[in-house]
Amino acid sequence: MAPSPGPELESGAPERLAHVRYGGWRLRCFVEVAQELPPAAEGPLSGLSYAAKDMFDTPGRAPGCGLATAPGAKPAGTAAVLETLDRAGASRVGFTQMTPLAYEPSGANEAYGRPLNPRNPDRICGGSSSGSAVAVAAGLVDFAVGSDTAGSLRIPAQACGVSAWKPTHGLIPAAGAMPLAPSLDSIGVLAASPAVLARVAELFAPAAPGPIRRVAIAEDVLAGCRPAVAQAFNAVRRALPVPAEELELLPLMERCDAPCLTLLQAEAAEQHRALLEGGALDPTLARRLAKGVAIPAAEVEAARATMAALRAADPAQLLGGADALLLPVMRIETPSVAACDPACRAFNARTLYELSALTRFVNLLGWPAIAIPAGQDEGCAAIAVQLVGPPGSDRALLALAADLQDQLAPDFPPSPALEMRA
Repeated sequence: MAPSPGPELESGAPERLAHVRYGGWRLRCFVEVAQELPPAAEGPLSGLSYAAKDMFDTPGRAPGCGLATAPGAKPAGTAAVLETLDRAGASRVGFTQMTPLAYEPSGANEAYGRPLNPRNPDRICGGSSSGSAVAVAAGLVDFAVGSDTAGSLRIPAQACGVSAWKPTHGLIPAAGAMPLAPSLDSIGVLAASPAVLARVAELFAPAAPGPIRRVAIAEDVLAGCRPAVAQAFNAVRRALPVPAEELELLPLMERCDAPCLTLLQAEAAEQHRALLEGGALDPTLARRLAKGVAIPAAEVEAARATMAALRAADPAQLLGGADALLLPVMRIETPSVAACDPACRAFNARTLYELSALTRFVNLLGWPAIAIPAGQDEGCAAIAVQLVGPPGSDRALLALAADLQDQLAPDFPPSPALEMRA
């Protein structure tokens, strides 16, 4: 169900919020919904509603960060990204669920329960921006703010059949947001379409220096994808309005992978050491953070040096002269909940690792990426592709993504059992 336009949102705010509250309860995607909407400012986002991942500061409300008890004190100020969105006229309706400390890719949360994927409740919703993707996919908000450290926007975008913008590293200010691994963290946005993402991007991203003229295709990555993923990807390739050429991407991904995981684990442990030592975290999360504590300092510094060298490299050389890169978000179809739940016999730890296998290298490079739905598998679960480009190419990537989605016009209706009716 499409979100109401601005005047209806304001005049029918109680009904609208009741709908959001009801839908959020059924899908477990909201942790808090506003009791009323303050008058929205006039601006470029007037008429759009949004939700924020439960990791951003607002006065007098301590972000829960996916934990049963908020880990910090109530802040006095508002996160920079929320201030910008509010001033631009967007109406914030509430805060969405997330995986604990944004450190789990499937959407699991012991404290609140896993949010339900409105397109197929048997499949994961993805994480860590889990509730944000679910709220958008269910039509409860026009867009949602989240974060992406190794794929935490793009993974739930695929799972829920929506679009995601992971910006150039540092483009959207992180002030007032819970950090996980600052070297890799990006604040970003989920929406039903790249057109909505582009409206938000105009607030933060400079105008594109030029359009995307050539796209590189990661054929070596595609060769390892499941048939349904390859089929969806090839449909996107055929729809490209610009020339495409093959690129061998796996060597670059392999150069990025080890340092990315090292920095993710080490910086996460550094950021949340007090919580780890306090003994209040669930055992799975505690074990994950403890891995970072054990990494030698020399290994962390070597990872930082590799990251710095790759970020200083000529993007055109890494892309083989192309302006952007096209590849799947995942090599696999969106997996079942059982395959990602350690309590189930079908659980496979390798599946959790595989969720971010094609996304995390982008975070080490610090490049922007746009994820868009591209098709679906036999179980009607969404499959997505991502457009990746050099730093500062955010709006050019969004423009190409919008062209592609207009041509593909994929239709992934929510599962009838989970349609949200007020």
